[in-house]
Amino acid sequence: MSNKKNVLFLGNSGFPYGLAEVQKILLISKCLVSTGNNVTVVCNTGVHKKKDHPEMTETGEFQGIHYIYTSGTPFYHEHLISRNLLKIKGAVKEIQLIIRRARDKKLDYAILSTHQFFSVFIYFILSRLFGFKVILNYVEYSSGIKKEWYRFRTILNDKLFDKYAPLLADGILPISEFLINHLKKIAPKKSYFKIPGLTDYDRYNDIETLEQDKYFLFCGAANYKETVFFIIDSFAALNSCGKDLSLFLVINGNPNDVKDIKDYINSNVKKDSIKFFTKLSDKQLTTYYKNALALLIPLRPTFQDIARFPHKIGEYLGSGNPVISTNIGEVKYYFKDMGEMLIADEYNIDKFAAKMQSVIDDPEAAKKIGEQGKKLGLSIFHYQTKAPEINNFLDKFNHKQ
Repeated sequence: MSNKKNVLFLGNSGFPYGLAEVQKILLISKCLVSTGNNVTVVCNTGVHKKKDHPEMTETGEFQGIHYIYTSGTPFYHEHLISRNLLKIKGAVKEIQLIIRRARDKKLDYAILSTHQFFSVFIYFILSRLFGFKVILNYVEYSSGIKKEWYRFRTILNDKLFDKYAPLLADGILPISEFLINHLKKIAPKKSYFKIPGLTDYDRYNDIETLEQDKYFLFCGAANYKETVFFIIDSFAALNSCGKDLSLFLVINGNPNDVKDIKDYINSNVKKDSIKFFTKLSDKQLTTYYKNALALLIPLRPTFQDIARFPHKIGEYLGSGNPVISTNIGEVKYYFKDMGEMLIADEYNIDKFAAKMQSVIDDPEAAKKIGEQGKKLGLSIFHYQTKAPEINNFLDKFNHKQ
């Protein structure tokens, strides 16, 4: 049996509630705990609203994972001066925690889930001074995403991160083949282990099947509004779109982006068949997944979508319903069209709508595709299937040996 490892997750301040990156932190942590290791997620800044999560405290446990907010609070402070003072406190206390754990021989690995190059550099220096290993959780290729010229600090950070952050890590956890190919060019000697989007398929236990309206569903962040517009247009292009067929959009994020999406819905000829949801509970969302005709996740031919693996794909597959996507990025490495997924061969409204139409025209065939997708998902994306491999990957860097 492998030696018990002491692991800190560093760099992200959203735990335990958040979007894809926070969910991946949670599931990797659960993998490591299930294989006998100690894990603590360290957040140095409070970002949550107290009205949303009043039960949260400075330290606690979520689904068996211990977490600490070194700023002293998990909540976002409305006042600018207080907020910045808490950020300073959080950064200092985080460093003190790292040093204390390392000196007490209670820190073997730090897994970094951050996109800030300066943070990676600081963690790297600490690792070399105090003798622990650094593993980089690498989930996107930010320098490939075009940005406005005045965001020069972000542009500089992203270029430094994608070029040099992998060189500062002992090991890397890339999410996609695109990022693996990038690593082979800039850091060919670094060890890596690919972790796609992980999901806890137990979320579907005890979720009931309901008799209700037929609907397609998309769930995502409001900053992907271009994708949302594409889905709305694809739904409007369906040949069969009667009163009994709906499009459900579950959207969270920036209020300005949410407003743009709602305005776009209201300008669409099918607006009365489009239902908008936000801030659903996990059980509500899972129930909607379980009862959808099909779940939508079109990927665009952009660096952003080619380099990532949407967390929602794994969640969708667990429903047992068909998933519709495009033949871009990671999709082609895992799925076959009409096998485990319905795949449009281009990011094209008519072609995507045709895949949606096929679900309406042949629901039995679509259901079989959904069942095959779930079977594949359980074998690849359920977090427990990856637990031994992640544990063994960290053992490669065991500095006690």
